[in-house]
Amino acid sequence: MKKFTAICTAILLLTMSACSGTSTPNPDNPTTSDSSASREPAPTDENGDVVIRLAVNKYMGYEVDKAIKEFNELDNGYHIQEVVYNHEQVYNSGNTLKTADMKLQMDIMNGNVVDMVADNAFEEISRYEILTEKGAFTDLNPFLDGDTGTARSELNAHILELHETDGKLCQIPMYFNIETVLGLREDVGTKENWTFDEMRTHWEAMPEGSVFASRNTKDYVYMHLIRGNLSAFVDYKNVTCSFDSPEFIRMLEFCNSFPETPNEYIDFNPDNMPIFIAERTFYGFYDYHHALHTHYFNLPEINYTFVGYPSEDGQGSFIDTIRERYSICASASPEVQAGAWEFISYMLDEEFQYAHDSLYYELSGPTSNDGFPINTAAFERKAKELYEHEGESYMISEAEGERDIGYLTRAEYDRLVTFIDSLSRMNSHVDRTTWKIIEEEIGGLFAGERTAEEVAKSIQGRVEILISERA
Repeated sequence: MKKFTAICTAILLLTMSACSGTSTPNPDNPTTSDSSASREPAPTDENGDVVIRLAVNKYMGYEVDKAIKEFNELDNGYHIQEVVYNHEQVYNSGNTLKTADMKLQMDIMNGNVVDMVADNAFEEISRYEILTEKGAFTDLNPFLDGDTGTARSELNAHILELHETDGKLCQIPMYFNIETVLGLREDVGTKENWTFDEMRTHWEAMPEGSVFASRNTKDYVYMHLIRGNLSAFVDYKNVTCSFDSPEFIRMLEFCNSFPETPNEYIDFNPDNMPIFIAERTFYGFYDYHHALHTHYFNLPEINYTFVGYPSEDGQGSFIDTIRERYSICASASPEVQAGAWEFISYMLDEEFQYAHDSLYYELSGPTSNDGFPINTAAFERKAKELYEHEGESYMISEAEGERDIGYLTRAEYDRLVTFIDSLSRMNSHVDRTTWKIIEEEIGGLFAGERTAEEVAKSIQGRVEILISERA
């Protein structure tokens, strides 16, 4: 009966649109739809279950393997089959050698090879971003608004909205992280998400002997000021970049104002070497609480401001869901799409999301984190289990010995929720080739061979070519 119901639901969803069309995308022009294209019938296994082919990489991880195993043991008429792409291998496709990323991209666009994609299947996530913009994946909004599986009301509405492309939800995350930069209020002020000029003003007011991040050298300042925020200068949706912008040039000049190498190595001492800012990624509630109570040696959390990376648009802190997103191929048949959604719903369920950290408990101990749940009930439940112990001791081991940082407080939780709701930017993966280009060019600046304007112009030209080739 369950299988019959799922198939009926699939038929009702036949008219659901993909990101850019209502049927299989034409691989020669994926932004348009070929309404006359015929779909292959849904494949079945020896038990008659509809097979959903999920693209993964060789090292997908314990949690996904566990989810697939548990889902396949259910009597629901569906069977998830992994299609593994090994990034250590080169594939022969049409008498042409292809990397795993190129092979996967072709398989998605040509159809009838994979039905569902984990973004983690790509080594370079930028290819997944571009495929999303090209309409390779179906709109998941009709599934969320349907009468089966996970409902929209169960999930974080703000996180869903951030993942929409022109009103269509072509990728859905399981969990999310938060990336920001923080500093003491007495050093960085109280305004969240500052501009470059505001950052520079506060830095120039720091006492002599202060450390910008972890060390005052050109390369370290670049790493903490620019590299973690490179996605702010790349727009895969519009296939553009802005490395020749005045903002980027001023940041290069600022990095170049520091020495090439430190005069001498000095061990960190907070009494005579105050740290100006620190990059932080919050991977979960424990990690968030731990970061607030260890970096500045157990000062009250209210002393911190989440300033983010300097940004003229006020979006210097952002949500990161890279390696946690799933999409359903627009080329998959309706019954396969319905089964793929049922698998996604299984991973979005409160109980599955709540147990996410516990999957690593035996290996990592009780402090393991791997993202905030997108399921609202699981999110609130995890937090409550911590702040209910507010005021109790929680000891951690550090180089100086054991120290009590306590548990997450309700005030910290409320502040986190407000902060999450204020974030309006998603992290967009910038691939390793772009990093290499930027760092090659910046080397000329740091060596005194070129100006910041010359370097920015070279970076702009090279990255423009790179992302246009990927598009």
